[in-house]
Amino acid sequence: MKVNLSVITLSLGLLILAPGCSTSKMKNNTAIEGREWSLVSVQSKDGSTKLTPAEDQQPTLSILQGRVSGSAGCNRIMGSVVVEGNKLKFDKVATTMMLCPDAMNLEDAVLNVLGLANNYKVTGTTLELKKDSEVLAVYKIK
Repeated sequence: MKVNLSVITLSLGLLILAPGCSTSKMKNNTAIEGREWSLVSVQSKDGSTKLTPAEDQQPTLSILQGRVSGSAGCNRIMGSVVVEGNKLKFDKVATTMMLCPDAMNLEDAVLNVLGLANNYKVTGTTLELKKDSEVLAVYKIK
């Protein structure tokens, strides 16, 4: 019985410690992570114009430990993001489902950018979300 109890105790100890020993593809990207970014401008969904938010429709973006959260202007956003160097990929981004007729063009553009962006650049207090070399959206630290 002592052997079985020892095996159970050892197994439970490994289960508790194992998550802390896992490796992650996520690196510490302090330039983009741990800040709340406020949208300055975003490319329209059709790519023809730049949209700027009204003060009461301020989209935000926060990235921390592989997660993205914020607001698309009307609805809350949440999902995952992989950041490696200056490359990024948003994945499984979901939103709440409120209808805000005055904000939907902006919101559609913000969500479209999250699907297209594959890299970023931080300069001072400014974040650019880009697809290759094309700037899709500009955020500033809130």
